[in-house]
Amino acid sequence: MEKQSKGKQSRLFKVRRELCVGCGLCAQSCPKDAISFLWGKAEIDQRRCVYCGLCVKICHQGAIVERVVISPKALEKEVQSLQTQVEAILGRLDKLTGVK
Repeated sequence: MEKQSKGKQSRLFKVRRELCVGCGLCAQSCPKDAISFLWGKAEIDQRRCVYCGLCVKICHQGAIVERVVISPKALEKEVQSLQTQVEAILGRLDKLTGVK
């Protein structure tokens, strides 16, 4: 898994502290020792993380989630693309149902 994808978006793993029970399974599974504990909750060192996703898979609490950071410009482009697709689908539905 890559941290960045052509400069448009980047990924990171984040601990939802309210869900973390501090069991340590994530830290044990991390091949780069990127997970430590602060006040009994997991913390991920993004500089060490290789984004393998093992911590996400092993966390039974769902406390570790993947975040995709996307630029506002890229997000706007994606939204416009989806709007175009929705309009096309609605047009086809109108033809099928005879609605104008």
